[in-house]
Amino acid sequence: MSRRRKAREIALQTLYAQEVSGTDWKTAFDDNVERRKPSAEVVEYASRLVTNVMDEKANLDSLIRDRLENWTLERVSVVDRTILRIALSELLHCPEVPSNVIMNEAIEIAHKFSSADAGRFVNGVLDRLAREVRTR
Repeated sequence: MSRRRKAREIALQTLYAQEVSGTDWKTAFDDNVERRKPSAEVVEYASRLVTNVMDEKANLDSLIRDRLENWTLERVSVVDRTILRIALSELLHCPEVPSNVIMNEAIEIAHKFSSADAGRFVNGVLDRLAREVRTR
């Protein structure tokens, strides 16, 4: 598993714990790092992802909400919503990572942590977002 994949999974688990349980995200992050014992590079990238999502959650949600067809953001599962936030944050703040890599990773993580249809859903929403935010 790649270092960035590990970082994305730590970010997902941290943000999920924060949203579902109301745990402070820093505590949830520290717990994930302690449990998984990743390299410093993984911790750094995961921290970057979590911090960006927490700092811009309202903006990310607004961008995602505007691209949903026949769905409200509140109807999207917490896991899928969190995957979308992380990937959109990467699209906006990690220009060194190609869009197709971000999208493929989000789809793979959706397959691993969400429902059978999650990959297709995540792909559809991210495809629209990537075309818009990476051309700005």
